[in-house]
Amino acid sequence: MLLYESKHFDLFTTYQSTNLNFPSHLHRCFELIFIVEGEMEVTISERCFQLEAGQFLLILPYEIHSILTRTQSRARLCLFSPDYVPTFQKMIEKRSLENPVFNLSLEAQALIFKSLFSSHSNLLEQKGSLYLLLSELIQQTSLVEAKKEPDLLHSILSYIQEHFTESISLHSIARSLGYSYNYLSKYFNTHVNTSFVDFLNETRINYACYLLSTSEKPITEIAHLSGYENIRSFNRNFIKITLCTPKEYREKQGFLSMG
Repeated sequence: MLLYESKHFDLFTTYQSTNLNFPSHLHRCFELIFIVEGEMEVTISERCFQLEAGQFLLILPYEIHSILTRTQSRARLCLFSPDYVPTFQKMIEKRSLENPVFNLSLEAQALIFKSLFSSHSNLLEQKGSLYLLLSELIQQTSLVEAKKEPDLLHSILSYIQEHFTESISLHSIARSLGYSYNYLSKYFNTHVNTSFVDFLNETRINYACYLLSTSEKPITEIAHLSGYENIRSFNRNFIKITLCTPKEYREKQGFLSMG
């Protein structure tokens, strides 16, 4: 079974790991891995890559991947939204990296660690560093067409990302993509470890969390912008997923509720 990490709208997250193991999953963000010490095995769309100390690896949005440490590893990871690097995101549409493992020049490496893995960096530094990193990566590999199976999954998830604020269903997605409902339903249940309804609600509520923490829009407006036709349904699903009300969530984020 496949796990879907539901934090679609986080713009930028970094953390350190020791002896990381993680089953097959996918998410909207890019994922950058740097091996500080030891070795790590990363499988991306059924292709296995061995990482050693000093090497970087980039996982593209919606690529199915898993991580395995056989002996010992210490790594730094950075997850960043495609919204950070729209030019590169356009370049890789329906494509994958022939080899996602790469090295950085000493100059680039120093800048990357200063801006991406430091709590004192700012947005412009982060975006500039990411483009520098991607520029060096693309010089060491090439883009190839993505395989069909991940492409179908990508098409389904992309459709949901583009239309989750509207009234959509698995029936409407099947019609739009040209598949039968029965086939798409079976495919979705096989590849994503949740029901379509739960997946859609998680997508909408995560977007609502993003709006609650980054804007002062009224809660009723956020409910509508997140795809809910009535506030009661929005509140019910919000509490079910986050275990708190939208107002409580906003207050935790330091914003006054205007809803």
